[in-house]
Amino acid sequence: MTTDTDTPPAHRARSSLAPPVVAAIAAGLLGAVLAGHGPAISADAGLFFGALLGFGAALVWQQRGELAALEARVEALAEMAAGHGAAPAAASPPAATEVPGPGEAPGPSHVEVPVTEPSPEPVPHPPPSQTPPVLGALTAAAVRFFTTGNLVVRLGVVVLFFGVAFLLRYAYENALLPVELRLAGSALGGMVLTAAGWRLRGRTDAYGLILQGAGVGILYLVVFAAARLYDLLPMGAAFAALVVLVAASSLLAVLQRSQALALFATSGGFLAPVLMSTGSGSHVTLFSYYALLNAGILAMAWFRAWRWLNWAGFVFTFVIGAAWGRQYYTSELFASTEPFLILFFLYYVGVAVLFARRQGPDLRGLVDGTLVFGTPMAAFALQWGLVEDVPFGMAFSALGAATVYVLLALWLKRQGAFSHLLGQSFLALAVVFATLAVPFAFDDQRWTGAIWALEGAGLLWVGQQQRQLLPRLAGLALQVAAGVAFGNEWQPSDDAVLLVNGNFLGAAVLAAAGVFSAHRLSAGHRASHPLEHALRWPFLYWGVAWWCFGGLMEIGRFRAPWSVAPDNVNEHLAVLFAALSTTVLVALARRLRWREALAPGLLLLPALAVALPTLDLGWRRATPFGDLGWLAWPGALTALYWHLASRDVLLPDSPERRLSRIWHTGAWWLMAAIAGWTAAALLVRLDAGRGWLLAAWAAAPLAAVAALLALAPRSQVRWPAAAHPESYFGRGLDVTLVLLLGWLLISGLSPANPRPLPYLVLLNPLELMQLGVLLAAGVQARRGPWGSRGRTVLALTAFAWLNLTAARAVHFYAGAPYPFTAIISTDEFLATASILWTTAALLLMGLGTRRGSRPGWIAGAVLLGLVMVKLFSVDLPRLAVLPRIVSFISVGVLMLAIGYFAPLPPSRAAQTAPERPPQRPAPA
Repeated sequence: MTTDTDTPPAHRARSSLAPPVVAAIAAGLLGAVLAGHGPAISADAGLFFGALLGFGAALVWQQRGELAALEARVEALAEMAAGHGAAPAAASPPAATEVPGPGEAPGPSHVEVPVTEPSPEPVPHPPPSQTPPVLGALTAAAVRFFTTGNLVVRLGVVVLFFGVAFLLRYAYENALLPVELRLAGSALGGMVLTAAGWRLRGRTDAYGLILQGAGVGILYLVVFAAARLYDLLPMGAAFAALVVLVAASSLLAVLQRSQALALFATSGGFLAPVLMSTGSGSHVTLFSYYALLNAGILAMAWFRAWRWLNWAGFVFTFVIGAAWGRQYYTSELFASTEPFLILFFLYYVGVAVLFARRQGPDLRGLVDGTLVFGTPMAAFALQWGLVEDVPFGMAFSALGAATVYVLLALWLKRQGAFSHLLGQSFLALAVVFATLAVPFAFDDQRWTGAIWALEGAGLLWVGQQQRQLLPRLAGLALQVAAGVAFGNEWQPSDDAVLLVNGNFLGAAVLAAAGVFSAHRLSAGHRASHPLEHALRWPFLYWGVAWWCFGGLMEIGRFRAPWSVAPDNVNEHLAVLFAALSTTVLVALARRLRWREALAPGLLLLPALAVALPTLDLGWRRATPFGDLGWLAWPGALTALYWHLASRDVLLPDSPERRLSRIWHTGAWWLMAAIAGWTAAALLVRLDAGRGWLLAAWAAAPLAAVAALLALAPRSQVRWPAAAHPESYFGRGLDVTLVLLLGWLLISGLSPANPRPLPYLVLLNPLELMQLGVLLAAGVQARRGPWGSRGRTVLALTAFAWLNLTAARAVHFYAGAPYPFTAIISTDEFLATASILWTTAALLLMGLGTRRGSRPGWIAGAVLLGLVMVKLFSVDLPRLAVLPRIVSFISVGVLMLAIGYFAPLPPSRAAQTAPERPPQRPAPA
C-alpha cells in the first residue's frame, strides 16, 4: 500500500495487501447476502459495494497498525540508546515529536525514555515458521483482524452502512414515513457521523476516520436517492451537492493525510450512481459527474502521491465507461461521448505525471507503470468502440495519441530529475502509437494484440526498473490478453504480400515481446517473487509458439513459381525456417549468456524427425535433397549440431549433459535415415532390381556403423563422439544395429531380384549387406555391452536369416512362388530346411566340442532335436518320396558326422579336477 510521502520508508515497506483483501472478501459476501433479498439493490451490487467498503476500512485499520509498529520502533531505539549509556540515569527523558499517523493530525507528544539500566540478556528468537509465506501472511492478517484493534467499530460501520441502504429501500417500498422526512433523517445521521469522526480524528485507532467515511457514504446515498428515486432534487442541484461532498471529503482526506478516507469517499462517489441508476438517465450527466470526481482525484494528486486512490479512480472510470458503452452506445452519441473519453485520458496522464513529481527525494522520478501504460491501453480500447465505423478513425486516434506523448516527452525533458524515466516511457508510447498509425490506416484490426504485447513488455520493464510487483504482473497478463485478441482477429489472407502483412508481423511482435519478457524474467534480472522466475519458461515458449505460427502460416501459402507438379518446396522451407529460428536463439543465448534460450532449440530435432517422413511420398522420384532440400537439410543439421555444441558450453552440468546425450543419439539416427533414403532414391533411378533398392537402404547406416566400430578403440576421436561416447559408440550404435537387424528380417521376406545380375546365393547385393549387418552386430556383441541375452537374440536372428535365405534360394532355383508363407510349405524348402538346420547343429556342436563349451554344444543339440521332431512330424507325412529320401539321408549322414567329430565336451568341473594316480591292486 502506498501511503503519504511524509511517512518514513520503513513504515511504507511493511505495508501489505493481505488484510484489505480479507476484509474485502468478508464484507463483499455480507453485502451480497444482505442485498439479495430485494429488488432495489442486486446481489452483485451488494457484493461489489461491500467489498469496496471492507477494503477501505481495512486500509484505515492497516495504517493504524503501521503507526503502532512505528511507535514500537521508536521505543526500541530509545531502549537501545539507554542500554548503551546514551543518557545518564538521573537525566529526565527528552521530549520527542510523535510521527503523525495517516489518519491523525500532527501534534506533539512525549515518549518516556526509561532510566539507564543494565541491558537485559538477548531473548532468543523462535525458529522461523515453515508455513508458506503467502499463506502465513494471510493467516496472520486474519488473526490480527479479528483479535486486535477496535473490531466492533469496523464491523459496526459496515453493518450500519448497509442498514441505511436497506432502510431507504424498505421505507420506499412500504411508505412508512414521508419521503422528505426519511431522506432528511438519513442526511442528518450522515452529517452527525462525519462531525463525530472529525472530533475524534486524534484517536490512534482510526475511529474518527471510519466514522467520517461512513457519514460521507450515507450522504452520497441520500443525494442520489433524492434525485433518482424520488425526484425531489433537480439534477443540477444534485450534482452541486455531490460536488460539495466530493470536495469536502477530499479536503478532509488531505488535511488528515488519510489515503484510506480519500479512497473510501471517492469509491462511494463512483458507486452511488451505479447503485441508484434506473437505466434512463443521461450519459452526459453521468460522465460530467465522473469528470468532477476525477478532477478531485487530480487535485489530490497535486498534494499527495496516493497510488491506491489513483488506481481506484482509473478502474472505476474506465470500467464503468466500458460497461455503459457496451450496453447503450450508438454512433449517434459519438459527439457527446468522445470529449469525455479525451478528458478522462488527459486526467490520468496528468495524474501519472503528478505521481512522479510528488515522490520524495529518494524516490523522485518513480513511475506508476500501471497508469502510464494502462491509461492509453484502456482509452484506446474504448476509442476503438467509438470510431469503429469511422473511416481511418483509429489511424487518426493513434496519430493524435503519438502527438500528445511527443509533446509530453519534450516538456518533461526540460524538467528536473523526476522526469527522466517518465519521459522515456512517454517517448516509447509515442513511438508505439506513431507506428500503429500506419497499419491502422492500411491494414485491419489484428495489430491490437501486437500493441498490447508491446505495452505489456514495457510494463514489465518499468516494473523491474522500479522493483514493483503489480506492474510486472499486469505486463505479463497483458501479453496473454494480447495473444487472445490477436487469435480472435486472425484471418487467412492469401492475397497479402508474403512477410509484409498484419498476420505475420503481428505474430512476430507477439513473439518478440514474449522472448523479451522471458529474458527479463530469467536469472540475473530483478524479480521479487520466485513465481516470476518460474514464468520465464511459459513466456519463452509463448514467444517461440507465436513465431512458429506466423512463419508456418506464411510458408503454407507460398507457391513456388518454378514448380508445377507436387513437390517438397514448402516442407523444405519449413525445415529451413526451423533451422534459422534455432540459429537465432542459439546466437542470443551465446551473446547474452542466457542458458534458457537454448531450451526451445531442443524442438528442432523432433521437428526434423517429423518433417522427414512427411515429404512427398513419391520418394522414388526425388531424394530429400531435391526441391530446396540441398539447402534445408544441411542447414538444419548444421544448426542442430551448433545448438548441441552450445549446450556443452553453456550447460556443462550433468542433468543437462544427460539430455544432450539423448539428442546426440537422435541426431546420429536422423543422419543415418537421411543417408539411407538418399542412397535408395539414387539407385531407383538406375532401374535396378528390388535387391539393389533394399540393400541401398542399409548401405549408408551400415557404413556409419562400420566407421564407429573402427574408431571405437582409438584415442584421437574428436567432438562430438569424444564428448558423448555413449551417444555414438554406445546407445547410438546399439539402436542402429537393432534397426538394421529389423531391416534384415523385413527385407528377407522379399525375393529381392538382383537384376541385371543373376542370382547367386550369398553373392547378391541384399544378402551381402545382410551378412555385413550380422558381422557388425557380432563385433559389437563381442565387445560385451549386449550381454548373454543380446547374444541369444543375435543368434536367433542369424538363424531366421538362414531360413529366409534358403527360401529365397528355393524361389530362384526351384521356382517356388512368393510370399514366404507359400514357400515354406513346399517340399523343396522342407527338405532344404532339414539339411540346413542339421548343418547348423553340426557347426554349433563342433565349435562347442573344440572350445570345450557345453552351452554351445547344448544349443546345437536342441536344434538337432528340433530337426528330429520336424522329420517325423512334418517331413514324413507331407514330403514326396524323393524329397523325403534326400531329407532323411542328409540328416542321417550329418548326425553321424556330429557323433564322430562333436562329442559332448566334459564339464568345467571335470576339466579343472586334478588327475588321480593309478591305484595298485590290494595284495591277496
